[in-house]
Amino acid sequence: MSIEYNPVRAKQLLVVGTGNPDAKFREGQEEAIRHVVEGRGRILVVQKTGWGKSYVYFIATKLLREKGSGPTLLISPLLALMRNQIVQAGRMGISAVTINSENTEEWGQVEETVRNDKVDILLISPERLANERFRTEILAGISERIALLVIAEAHCISDWGHDFRPHYRLIERIVRTLPANLRLLATTATANSRVISDLELVLGPNLRISRGELNRPSLQLQTIRLLINLNAWHG
Repeated sequence: MSIEYNPVRAKQLLVVGTGNPDAKFREGQEEAIRHVVEGRGRILVVQKTGWGKSYVYFIATKLLREKGSGPTLLISPLLALMRNQIVQAGRMGISAVTINSENTEEWGQVEETVRNDKVDILLISPERLANERFRTEILAGISERIALLVIAEAHCISDWGHDFRPHYRLIERIVRTLPANLRLLATTATANSRVISDLELVLGPNLRISRGELNRPSLQLQTIRLLINLNAWHG
């Protein structure tokens, strides 16, 4: 379903999310949000850490939900990252919940809110996606309502990244069964040309790629030459 992008509302959400009344979109941010909201196809955002990739899917989710669309399913590899994302989403008035190994006592309540469409974003790990109970009892019931699938740290899908998280390979199989018009946003800060080629094969031939400068001026590499006197060491 095509939805009209609202630039004024998007800017309001950016201001609220950043807490900065003078906040402005970074180069490529608003274009990626618009691409997702308007349903122009699948997109891969390759930007350095700290660029604000999360604002792309948070703002897109909020805009879609305000137009009556279903929830976002966000696949993220790290529990600590999920906790930060939930806090960040909350600042923007986005209802975000997670089902993971650390909140088993909350599963019943979370599952109920998901089924009743009271959740904007459901965050899960790739291992949770591989869980049969989750797929049959939770995902099956909401799959037709999911408006946006977000794959964070998408480089783990690549033919080298999945060694870190093998269950990312399951995402590849699931993506191949998704409707062609389902909004899909993949994000990463770690992708060379070969990894991007891998992701194009997995996520689709018409994948839009938004790629920025990955160099981080705050990081420096330095080599130090050490001269060791072995005779003195053994003495």
